[in-house]
Amino acid sequence: MKQFLKTIMILLLGLGLLGIFACADDDDDDMTVAETIVGVWLANATTGDLGNATASSGSLAGAGWTSYQLTLNANNTFSATGGSGYDFAPYGDGDGIINYSGTYTLDDSQDPMWLDLTCTTSDNVFFTTVDSLQPCQPGSFTLNADETEMTIQYGSGQYGIARPDPITVPSVLVKQ
Repeated sequence: MKQFLKTIMILLLGLGLLGIFACADDDDDDMTVAETIVGVWLANATTGDLGNATASSGSLAGAGWTSYQLTLNANNTFSATGGSGYDFAPYGDGDGIINYSGTYTLDDSQDPMWLDLTCTTSDNVFFTTVDSLQPCQPGSFTLNADETEMTIQYGSGQYGIARPDPITVPSVLVKQ
């Protein structure tokens, strides 16, 4: 009888532990926006949407991008790269690819949220590193329900284009 009660106690303890682990909260649900946006975001001919291709429309395509990859790091640095028809001499290095990087700030209390890119390195004059013209790209963005797509639109510190609010000419980046 003593052995039987011991076996029952072990089974109940095991079931209790199984219940605790099975009901444990998924940590992904508790991620902040700052944690969620860290990663590589992409738009090109097959992924995402570069937006309205009309020149100066405000979308990535309207700014001449044929592909755009934005990498946001946990230490608030970023890099952006992509194909662009505006990467020719004397504006860029002429390889057809624009590269720029720096730091970013996030304000998730705004609606749409704000993502400001401060450019510290650039191979193209359209992405200035001049301190007085920062942030180079004051942006507005939203995330879809499962946080795999970022709808974004940028302004320009260099060209006096205000932060888009609301987003009127969106581009959609897909998290990789």
